[in-house]
Formats: sequence, structure tokens, C-alpha cells
Amino acid sequence: MVTKKSFTKLFTFQKYLGMVMSVFGVLVLLFDHKPGASVPLMIGLFMLFTAPEKVEDERSVSLKTSSLYLAFFLAYVFKLLSSNLYSHGLFPLQLTEINHFIILVFLIALMNYYFRMYLYK
Repeated sequence: MVTKKSFTKLFTFQKYLGMVMSVFGVLVLLFDHKPGASVPLMIGLFMLFTAPEKVEDERSVSLKTSSLYLAFFLAYVFKLLSSNLYSHGLFPLQLTEINHFIILVFLIALMNYYFRMYLYK
């Protein structure tokens, strides 16, 4: 029988592995311009977001859920606005790859979650 304690031991280093993958992903994204270059960053951010906290209570689960909801909304608004402004020649960036959208969602969600979890009490 698998207990919760043994299950969390499996993911003890998930946060550290997510940080390493994110840094590696940023370097790959900066220096390699091939279509699949954003995958390590996307995986690293996903690992950071899904990493368990030391104390996993209702507050942390609620903050993660609401942070992801808000991040998806903000990223979609940014995608719509940037596409519209790009088509009028007013903005130099357009989100065309789904990987970049997912990276933006996890980046906003992580920033929002850690800000609300540790800085805003």
C-alpha cells in the first residue's frame, strides 16, 4: 500500500529539477531557434507549478487553482490583444505557437502563486 508520505518522497526533488529544467529551457530558447526549443522551458515550468509544497493545505491548493485560472485568462487576453495590435502594425510580437502560450500561462501562474503565497499574507 502506497502512503501519502512515500508518495511525496518521490517528488522531493521535483522543485529543484523544475528549476534546472527552466534555466536550461531559457538557455535553449535563447540560443536555439528551432521549433521544439521551447519544450524544456515548458516542462520545467510545469514541474515547478505541480511540485508539492512542504505544507499542502487548503490555502495552497486554492491559491494554485485560482492562480492558474487568472493566468489562463490574462494570457488569453494578451494573445488576443497582441494578435490584433500585430495585425495593425502596432506591436512587434504575436503568439503563434501553443508552446509559447503555455509557457506564458505557467509563468504568470507561478508568479501570481508565489507572490500571493509568500509575500501577500
